Parts: sequence; C-alpha cells; structure tokens
Amino acid sequence: MVKLEEVSVDQFDDVDQQALSDDGDDNYSDFSDDDFDDDEDESILDRIAALKEIIPLKHRNKIASSASTLTSWGKTGATFVGKSAWVITTSMLLLVLPLALEIEKEQALVAYEKEAMQQQGAQQMLAGGDIYGQPKPGQQ
Repeated sequence: MVKLEEVSVDQFDDVDQQALSDDGDDNYSDFSDDDFDDDEDESILDRIAALKEIIPLKHRNKIASSASTLTSWGKTGATFVGKSAWVITTSMLLLVLPLALEIEKEQALVAYEKEAMQQQGAQQMLAGGDIYGQPKPGQQ
C-alpha cells in the first residue's frame, strides 16, 4: 500500500532554495544530462523508420495511397506533355518550315528583281535615254 504525505508550500520553497544554494548555479534543473540519450549515430532513415511506430496504420495507409495517386497523376501528366510536344514539333516541321522557306525564297526573288530593275534604269540613264527607252529631246 502507498502512503501519501502532504507537502506544504513553505517546505517545498525551502527545499528549492537549499538546492540552489548548494550548487550556486542559477540554471538549476530537476533533469540531469544523463537522462537524455542523444544517439548522434542515428541517421535520417532511422528517424523516419521510428515515425512508422508513431503514425497509426490507418493514417499510414492514407498517406501511402495519396502518394501513389500523386505519382500516378504525375507520370500520366508527364506522358501527356511529352506526346503533345512530339505532335506539335513534328507538325511544325512538316507544315510551317516548308512554308517559311518558300516565303524566304519569294522575298529573295522580289529583292533580285528590284535590284535588276534598278540596274537597268541606271544603264538607260547612262545611255542617254529616259527610263522608258525614249531618247531625250534634243538628242538624235
């Protein structure tokens, strides 16, 4: 059987003051450093494994199910994005690239014709006629 004894507040204060005066330390604590067993060799995996014991099985199953669903959606999304990028890229190569090359050829042809017209006009001016091939008045 356990015997209980009432401790008065005055007696408790006396014991506390006596413990402080014995040590002479203002940082008095009821816990010693030996009570804490810090295992510095413990890895992060050991700590995660210890969490397994703390979290109930029902919650662990929900977390695992959520993680599985999330990875499944991630893989599906990545596959969709990859296939979409392939379709867009090949469509651009087959449809837009030839069009762009033809537009560039047309612009080069127009620039060549314009340059040829300028050269022909300059030769006619040097030959003494106007740009329409008619001789200038007073030249015959």
